[in-house]
Amino acid sequence: MAEPVFIDTNILVYASNEDSLHHAKAKAVIQSINDGDLPACLSTQVLAEFFATVTNSRKVARPLKPGQAAEAVEGYLDSDILKLAPNEDILRLTLALAEQHQVIGPDIFDAQIVATMLQNRVRTIYTANTDDFKKYSEIKTVNPLD
Repeated sequence: MAEPVFIDTNILVYASNEDSLHHAKAKAVIQSINDGDLPACLSTQVLAEFFATVTNSRKVARPLKPGQAAEAVEGYLDSDILKLAPNEDILRLTLALAEQHQVIGPDIFDAQIVATMLQNRVRTIYTANTDDFKKYSEIKTVNPLD
C-alpha cells in the first residue's frame, strides 16, 4: 500500500463549505479517500481545527451550528481514514521543530502537524496553504486544489 498523505484542515473546510471556490475539488479529494483510491490520514488536531473554523463566522460565510460541526467531525472519526493523535513525544518534536524553524505564535499548530506527520512516517501533506509549510524541508507539500 502507498504511503498515506496527510490531509490539512483547509481541505476539510473547503469540502464542507459549498460557498467555497475550492469546494468541488476538495470534495473530490475526500471522495477519493472514501473510495479507497487515495490513502490518507489526518490528526485529531486537524479535526478540532476544522470544528473551530466551520463554526466561526469570521472564517466562513455560513458557519455551522456546533451540533452540525460535531456531526461532521464524528463522520470523519467513524470513517476508515487513519486518525493520528498527538502525544507527549509529538509535543517534544513540535518544540524542537519550533526552535529549529523559529516558529512563533499560532504557527506552533503547523509545527505540531509536521511533528505528527514525522512521528508517523508520513512525508506528504495535502494543503491549500503550501506557504505555511514551506519552511519544513522534512516534508513535501501538495496543493490538490490547483
